Amino acid sequence: MLSHTLLFLHVVSVALWLGAAVFVSGDIRRTLSLGPPHLVPMLARARSGLRLDLIAGIAALATGLVLASPLGGTRLRAGIFIGLGLALVRFALLLAVSRPTLGRIAAAVEAGRGADATAGARRLSAVQGVSHLLWILALATMIFPV
Repeated sequence: MLSHTLLFLHVVSVALWLGAAVFVSGDIRRTLSLGPPHLVPMLARARSGLRLDLIAGIAALATGLVLASPLGGTRLRAGIFIGLGLALVRFALLLAVSRPTLGRIAAAVEAGRGADATAGARRLSAVQGVSHLLWILALATMIFPV
């Protein structure tokens, strides 16, 4: 029963991890083109999305590690370790690139430097694209026999 509960929590965490920030970069790009009255709420939405991305990532990694431990009852195979590695890279991108890039976008918006904010939004979009690809690859390696 514990392994089923852990698996359920892991699947929910992983789903939230993908969904949390899936629209953040597009929202930023579209809102930047609308101008100043829309920018403060956009930054709040983006911060919330990346905060949930962080929390769900921590939960996904934690539940995955417990599932891979003797408590989890999961049959370990190469795909699980490959998926864990990909998930860790995705998490590192979130911490090292996505969150700081959002901070630079916010600073540019607050200083009225639209071109810098737009450049940051393009960078965030690229990083988010890579992050989503990593998420899909991690899922595939964990589900399909590798």
